[in-house]
Amino acid sequence: MSLHTFAWVLPLVFLLYQIVIDFLDLYPFNDIHSRDKRLRKFEVLGNYPPLIIISACFFFDNVIANWVGYTLTSIIMIMHLFAWWLPYLFGFPLTVKADYEKYFSRTYKILPSIKDHIIPDVEHIGVGVLLLTTLFIQSWYLF
Repeated sequence: MSLHTFAWVLPLVFLLYQIVIDFLDLYPFNDIHSRDKRLRKFEVLGNYPPLIIISACFFFDNVIANWVGYTLTSIIMIMHLFAWWLPYLFGFPLTVKADYEKYFSRTYKILPSIKDHIIPDVEHIGVGVLLLTTLFIQSWYLF
């Protein structure tokens, strides 16, 4: 497979991963029963369309579209870092801890604890790996 193909296929792989973790009960990998329906709708509307747009931006292989796709991937990665890795490494506001306890306290974790910080679960480590891989391939393709 070429870099171009990977650049547009990886967002679709990530989309498939998102669908699986959002709708299939794979407890303790994920805990879909703790999520309310309003939050799930927000996640679907917020997470799925950008991945389809990113894939389309690279599929049509236009320089401007490629940069739009790369920018969207970068924004998603930054959001992931702020949601999981910065709170894990440096701490978090109390509201983050309350949401974490409600939605992710029962999921499987492999990372060591740091003080009383939240710990990214395996489900979200997978998200990070897919995002990082996608961003790396898109960077390699663009530069």
